[in-house]
Amino acid sequence: MELSIDTSTRFASVAISRRGETVAELTWRSERNHSVELVPAIRELTARAGIEIRGLEAIFIARGPGGFSALRVGMSTAKAMAASLAIPLVAVGTLDLEVAPYLGLGYPVCGVIGAGRTRVYVGGYGIGEEPKYDVVSTEEFLSTVQPDHLYCGEGVHELASELRQRLGDGLLVADVPPPTRRAGAMAAMAYHKLQAGDVEDA
Repeated sequence: MELSIDTSTRFASVAISRRGETVAELTWRSERNHSVELVPAIRELTARAGIEIRGLEAIFIARGPGGFSALRVGMSTAKAMAASLAIPLVAVGTLDLEVAPYLGLGYPVCGVIGAGRTRVYVGGYGIGEEPKYDVVSTEEFLSTVQPDHLYCGEGVHELASELRQRLGDGLLVADVPPPTRRAGAMAAMAYHKLQAGDVEDA
């Protein structure tokens, strides 16, 4: 059994999986209290799944980008649990989680997460290309949007009206209300990394 933790933004999520298949999941909007909410959520989740913490075999964590304090809570909890249980820790990029449902649709994909009031984290995933990551001003991002690219992620929902003004009918956007990520979806990605031996130092 594996525990997945995502505290990248105000929308937090935890999941229990078995070989990458979700068994139980909790997702909630944190009121800037990840440090208070995370451990009780994990306890509730393990109780719901009918397992004990010591029965976990791996920890999966979203490594960011995202809110510094929020990420620190998730990462420190994940590392502490992995170390105390002597089990592997696997990290998955938050932008990779945002774009995963849209890869393979035949379009270049751009994942977007807010980075404060005036900046965004962006991840560009061209077809057959390595991902490219950056943090830019919101205005700089909006000035570079292109037709025939698919835009997705928590930040896209916040910028949907501006994107429509720029691209009109040429806009390809997954305007999904948050939460746009689920820890259960991360479990499947992280399990493949675990099988490949791509683990972190706990």
